[in-house]
Amino acid sequence: MNQQAFEAHYGARWNEFSEWLKRRSGPRGKPGTEPALDPMEVPARYRELCQHLALARDRQYSADLIERLSRLALSGHQMLYGARARGPERVWQFVRAGFPRAVRREIVFVWAAVLLFFGPLLLLTFAIPQYPEFAYIVLPADTLDSVQKMYGDGLKTLGRQREADTDVQMFGFYIFNNVRIGFQTFASGLVFGLGTIFYLLYNGLFIGTISGYIVHSGLATNFFSFTSGHGAFELTAICLSGAAGLKIGYALVAPGRLTRGAALRLAAVEAIPLVVGLAGMLLIAAGIEAFWSPRTFLPPIAKYVVGGVMWVIVIVYFAFAGRDRAA
Repeated sequence: MNQQAFEAHYGARWNEFSEWLKRRSGPRGKPGTEPALDPMEVPARYRELCQHLALARDRQYSADLIERLSRLALSGHQMLYGARARGPERVWQFVRAGFPRAVRREIVFVWAAVLLFFGPLLLLTFAIPQYPEFAYIVLPADTLDSVQKMYGDGLKTLGRQREADTDVQMFGFYIFNNVRIGFQTFASGLVFGLGTIFYLLYNGLFIGTISGYIVHSGLATNFFSFTSGHGAFELTAICLSGAAGLKIGYALVAPGRLTRGAALRLAAVEAIPLVVGLAGMLLIAAGIEAFWSPRTFLPPIAKYVVGGVMWVIVIVYFAFAGRDRAA
């Protein structure tokens, strides 16, 4: 079906849905503001509109049509799932279903980010204990010495260069550092995705080098007991920021029949749920890293168990949360 026939066949239904949105957004209690559609029919109409949007993209119809359908779909989603919720209820709806659904929708970009980040991380974690001199090629000697001191034996708190730093001070530092890494990885996607690829590889190399060097130094228990608690949230959030950046970059590299500006705007809107959700994950990671991870009076096995539970929670959440309705 060509675009002209497509619009002729479904245009009236789009107009009805648009009119329903306008009347729902109008002043309450005045004549003519009742919904134009049967309320029981609206969810089906919304799903139909999303299907039409997907078809328009797949068939590479005009940019004007795709933008029109995108605006209607976004407005419909807001009206159905956002407008009725207020405050904590709206946040809960996003956490319960909106965020994991957004991650699953962008699963291709998520897996690409996972490979770019965890590939060098795992490679160097296992390789550097066998070839420790390579660590000095990747990172300066003073950085490696500083890290070794942060996870040495006999410390009251792990992962800190100065024991005088309070938990609250470190919480603020971790928030700043995590947000910086996440923002760099996401925003650099504007350079046609190359910046995002660079930061994913760089952070993977950096963390992998430190992990491998610590293992070589015989301090693996101190290091991994420190990182196990917050790793699930922090490392996953880095991958999600990479996925959002790759989505932005792909829209610029392959905009289809859209202009690059239109493709970028559409990709940015669709990436917003990822960015909002990963920001929350980085906040959680900072709290765990500041108040739980440094404690040396806790046995390492307890930290490993908690860390394992965190990974299970994260994986199960993104795999199954929000599947009670059509995503």
